[in-house]
Amino acid sequence: MNACSQINKFTEREKNVCNIICSSDKIRFTDIKKKSDLHQEILSRTLKRIKDDCSISKCSGGYKCNKSGQ
Repeated sequence: MNACSQINKFTEREKNVCNIICSSDKIRFTDIKKKSDLHQEILSRTLKRIKDDCSISKCSGGYKCNKSGQ
């Protein structure tokens, strides 16, 4: 179970993006975009909305899920 699966207030799009990130060690924006099939502007807004609640951080080379405490 990843960090996003317990957050019920997310839309399906937000859950999908969170799950894509949390199922990878580190993933680039372009790879998230390909896997989610979202336009880059929509993906950027989605990432901003879910970043804190889903424990996602932007790091050099992409995004990662902070899985501490699981």
